Amino acid sequence: MDQVNIAINLYSALICLILLFSMWLNGSTKEKSDRFFMGMCLFNIGMILGDIPAWAFEGHAQVWYPAALKIGSAVFWSSSAPLLLMLTGYILEYLPIWRNPRRILWRVACTLAAVYLLCSILSYWNGMFFTIGDGNTYQRGDWYWLSQLISFFFFGLDTTLILICWKEIRKRDALIISSYVLLAAVALLIQIFNYGIALINTGTAISILIIYINIQSQRELRMEQQKKELTEAQIGIMLSQIQPHFLYNTLTTIRQLCELNPRDAKDAISDFSRFLRANMDSLTNKAPIPFEQELTHVRHYLNLEQRRFGQRLHVVYEITARDFFIPPLTLQPIAENAVRHGILRRENGGTVTIRSEETELSYVVVVLDDGVGFSHIPAETDQGHIGIANVRKRLLTLCGGTLEFFSAPEKGSTVVMTIPKGGKDHEISDCR
Repeated sequence: MDQVNIAINLYSALICLILLFSMWLNGSTKEKSDRFFMGMCLFNIGMILGDIPAWAFEGHAQVWYPAALKIGSAVFWSSSAPLLLMLTGYILEYLPIWRNPRRILWRVACTLAAVYLLCSILSYWNGMFFTIGDGNTYQRGDWYWLSQLISFFFFGLDTTLILICWKEIRKRDALIISSYVLLAAVALLIQIFNYGIALINTGTAISILIIYINIQSQRELRMEQQKKELTEAQIGIMLSQIQPHFLYNTLTTIRQLCELNPRDAKDAISDFSRFLRANMDSLTNKAPIPFEQELTHVRHYLNLEQRRFGQRLHVVYEITARDFFIPPLTLQPIAENAVRHGILRRENGGTVTIRSEETELSYVVVVLDDGVGFSHIPAETDQGHIGIANVRKRLLTLCGGTLEFFSAPEKGSTVVMTIPKGGKDHEISDCR
């Protein structure tokens, strides 16, 4: 039976080790729930490694076996409290619980875990939870009941949280979360009354595996939803650039140029057709594109606006960095905002400056104007400020980049886009 228990423990440890490395290699440390999950894997491995000496060395009369058994038992007990705390932390993060109650419950859980951990460490010397008796045998201590009472308090707390939030989460999620607690609690209950069967570590490992499957499925769902939102954002940006008034004004300008300056009319038609083509291409191109390509698209747009408004609109290009990637239709809507809501609201017009530069850690793209400016930052949902929310979201998702907006009355506005070098590991793509 000892060999069976050792084999079960090793398989359980292998499962947790694989899941731990999988989460680590995927960079899944951003969310607290992911970190709690990795903690569960780590401390369950600690319990397993501490439990193996009990089955391998107990009852054998080698000189160093009692020390190995005692140290292993101390490791087992010392890992139990953090494991229970990680499980409760994961559930607190997963369920829709208000911040203040979550904070209070977390403090209660931390206090109980600290008491459990302290008693586990002291048991190495005073035998509260376990002792190593004559003949190198493992025995439960006089205060063993306290450890189990704290464990079931944790399980009761977790169950109560699930029941409180039962109506606010999907039944599938509620059942999966319940299985985490149920498997570990049942395994512990069986092992209390049937010492000699290594169930607690196996039950916990299965619970962790179920958590992992749920995390991965939820992550895949988020990826699909994110892709859908990005596609909708691209369509929204594209449509915002070819609104009827823009089409009408551009065609009117071209018609006038046909009579006054056919050569300029020809160039305007070329700019307009390439502008429309780039917008249409963006619907099927989700990946970042070379900055030079996006800059060319912006030039087509600004050329059209300069032909329409003449001396009221000046454009300055200060391009010192070109060799990087940027999401399509990222720069153009920012330039359009500068023209429509900055320059053209001044009677005498003004200048739009587009600047790119390279720093040690990132590429920076700046769009600034000397237009009317704003006394407060416009809301991203304001229809007059198209694309800002979408651009910020797509920069973050596709490149790990950021967008900052600065403005002051009569001093103009500045938009700064920062794209980190090397690309972060993102779920969809990155700007490399």
